[in-house]
Amino acid sequence: MMQPDRSTKSFDCVAFMRKARARLSARMATMEPGELQRWLRSRRYSDPALQRLADRLRTGEREDGKRKRSGND
Repeated sequence: MMQPDRSTKSFDCVAFMRKARARLSARMATMEPGELQRWLRSRRYSDPALQRLADRLRTGEREDGKRKRSGND
């Protein structure tokens, strides 16, 4: 199989990820812990399965669809 010519690639995924990581790290470095926690919890995931898991964590729902019991039940 012939390897593509590296000098003609149209998208550099490594450079893209490094730039995105640097931008997010700079933004998060200035946040207080509570602010960071709220910001992270407010993000939406592009992957539907990850978003469902995040939604379950927010609502206290278990994987079987039932709600978690609080310590007062």
